[in-house]
Amino acid sequence: MAEITVDDVKKRAAVAGLTMRADRIEMVRKLLAEALKPLSQLDTRTIPTLEPATTFDARGGRDGK
Repeated sequence: MAEITVDDVKKRAAVAGLTMRADRIEMVRKLLAEALKPLSQLDTRTIPTLEPATTFDARGGRDGK
């Protein structure tokens, strides 16, 4: 995963509808980078694929009736 930039933090805050003080953005960038570090080190190829827990039935109704 690429380094989290100040612009990344600003964009994420904007998408979430958050207003951030300019003097807090660097602190949030560091915290976000640390929080996401375990995900960047994860090898998803080693995790078994699971079937979805829910299914969709286009017929509608309850219990297929």
